[in-house]
Amino acid sequence: RTAALTQGSRLLEDLGTSPVFFALALLTAATVVVVRRAWAGVPSVAVSVLVTLVVTAPLKDVFDRPRPATDLAITTLYGSSMPSTHAILTSACVTAVVMAPWWTSARWRRLVAWCGVIGCVVTAAAMVYLGGHWVTDVLVGWLLGTGITAAISAALSAARRRRVSRSA
Repeated sequence: RTAALTQGSRLLEDLGTSPVFFALALLTAATVVVVRRAWAGVPSVAVSVLVTLVVTAPLKDVFDRPRPATDLAITTLYGSSMPSTHAILTSACVTAVVMAPWWTSARWRRLVAWCGVIGCVVTAAAMVYLGGHWVTDVLVGWLLGTGITAAISAALSAARRRRVSRSA
């Protein structure tokens, strides 16, 4: 471990639990939605984040996996390790944004998807590096966050198409 990697990882960990970060992210998202008039994607993003928040704690109880040993860790996290809350939430947010119906450019959608994937990987690497999670905790979190969100987004999209076809 190096001082720079430890400091960067701790910064990401603090950022990921900071109310200020979440407030800024929400303000940025709201600004983008209002400026682009992209209201159609808001329900899938909101529902996906809420569902993943609601299911994370019970899933941690089901798995009841201990965190890495304290002699391996340079952070202190409490509770069960699997699935990673950071991984579930980051993958859910990225999946919801990428699957949202507001995209008019495939190029922008791909760019946002790649930035999101990089953000998820960097966040996960930081949590594993700090000893807060095992790699498998992160992989399961990504699968759950992406799967739950893809299912919600697909269901909302199908409902939206049905509503549009009925009104036409």
